[in-house]
Amino acid sequence: MILPQIEIARAHWVLGALFLAIILDEYLPLVRNDGVPVRSRSLVVPWTLIIGAAGVWATVVFADVVHDMLVHFLWGDILFAAGALELARRRGVYDRPWLDNVLPLAFLGCGVLFIVHVLIAGALIDLIRVHRHRPSLIPLAVLPLAAFALALIAIPVAAAS
Repeated sequence: MILPQIEIARAHWVLGALFLAIILDEYLPLVRNDGVPVRSRSLVVPWTLIIGAAGVWATVVFADVVHDMLVHFLWGDILFAAGALELARRRGVYDRPWLDNVLPLAFLGCGVLFIVHVLIAGALIDLIRVHRHRPSLIPLAVLPLAAFALALIAIPVAAAS
């Protein structure tokens, strides 16, 4: 079963909203009454990561391209591991100094996988151009990157209006 493009877009919007919830919950400064900054104990971030992992893993089932399956499977693993470790830290089960690096490393891993995902898709599109033997005005690999950049611009503008 292959999902229509609008369903794929909606899944990406939901995942983007989950990451926005993570950023707002984790990186907005929390200050106690005496002015001392504290780390969040909210369970929103870990559960958001775990729910996001389940959604990303679902993509593996519906994907029809092997590299999509591989990238989304790894994405789900990273999100689930980060969610589980962050949940344990916030509940007080684990209190290790290296747990402070879980979220930044998860975001780095997701960013690298996103870039690999887009560049592979862009490279495949560019291969089509090469096999057609016609020069294009712009490299077709730029299209997915430009679409992502435009989405980053358009979504906040649409939300603000």
